[in-house]
Amino acid sequence: MSGGLSRLRRAWGEFVGPEARPVDHVLTAATTVVGAVAAPLVARRRGADPGRAAVACALATDLAGGAYVNNTLACARWYERPGQGDGTHLAFAALHVHPAAVAWLDAGAGGRRVPGPAWAAAHYAYLMAATVVVRRSGVRRRALGVVLTAGGLVLDGLLGPSERAPWFAWTYYPKLLLGHAGASLWSDDALRAEPLP
Repeated sequence: MSGGLSRLRRAWGEFVGPEARPVDHVLTAATTVVGAVAAPLVARRRGADPGRAAVACALATDLAGGAYVNNTLACARWYERPGQGDGTHLAFAALHVHPAAVAWLDAGAGGRRVPGPAWAAAHYAYLMAATVVVRRSGVRRRALGVVLTAGGLVLDGLLGPSERAPWFAWTYYPKLLLGHAGASLWSDDALRAEPLP
C-alpha cells in the first residue's frame, strides 16, 4: 500500500512540479474536477450520446487542469529544468492528439464550417508547428507562446469551434503553448532561481 501511495505522490509531484505550493495542488484538482463535470454536461445538452459525453469528460479532465497547472511557476520550472530539451517538449505536444477526439465527439453535430478530419488536422498541425517555433525562439519564447496561443484561438474561430466541446481551444492552446512550450508567464530568472521556498 505504501509503495503505491509513494508512486502516486511521485507521479502527482511530476505533474504539478515538485515545488508546487498547496494552492497549486488545490487549484489543479479543482479545475480538473470542474472540467470533468462541466464538459459532459455541455456535450449532453448539445446532443452527445453517453459515450461521447464520456470522451468530453476525459478530454476536459486533462485539458482544464492542465491549462491551469502548466502555467504555474512550479510546473514551468519542472518542465524547464536541465535535461528537458526541445525534443521533450515536442514529444509532449505530439501526445496531445485531442483534436481527433473532438472531431469524433462532434460527428453528426453540425455547426462547424470545416469537416471533422480537416478541422482536427489543422489544429494538430498548428500545435506542432507552433511548438517548434516557440521552442526554437530562445529569449523570444515567452512572447511567442502568448502570440501563438492567441493564434490558436483565432484558428479555432476561423475553422468553427467544436459544437460539443466549445471550450476545447481555450484549454488546449493555453496548456500546450502558453504553458508547456513557452513558460510564457515566467521570466528566465524565475525559472532558474534557487528552489522555491
